[in-house]
Amino acid sequence: MLLDATTLSLAIACGVAAGVLAGLFGVGGGIIFVPTLVIIFSFHQLDAQATSLAAIIPVALIGAWRQNTEHLVYWRGAVIMGVGAAFGVLIGAEFALRLPEATLSRVFGMVLLLVGGEMIISSIRKLQAKRAAAN
Repeated sequence: MLLDATTLSLAIACGVAAGVLAGLFGVGGGIIFVPTLVIIFSFHQLDAQATSLAAIIPVALIGAWRQNTEHLVYWRGAVIMGVGAAFGVLIGAEFALRLPEATLSRVFGMVLLLVGGEMIISSIRKLQAKRAAAN
């Protein structure tokens, strides 16, 4: 896929924005890269997911290195989760390859909504608990 100057510039800008959000919130691939690739660059869902998996490699490495300089990375947990995820991604990729694109896209959107909703509910509960403890 050859990129013209405008598309290349937009891709770099989206990458920088995704990197900022990844560093700020610890997210990247699925939450930022996939919607960007689908909505802005008109990728098919499966192509966006596969590209996202490759694009997240330098983001994850540099982000983990930077956070580790502040001793914030719990390496044992990261390795355990990483090994589990390495096996899980093989299973997930097989499912993704077999699902119709429309189904894959809908399921992806539902997962984002569920995770986002849970994060909102969780943050509200924490804020309420903090206020109750202060009173």
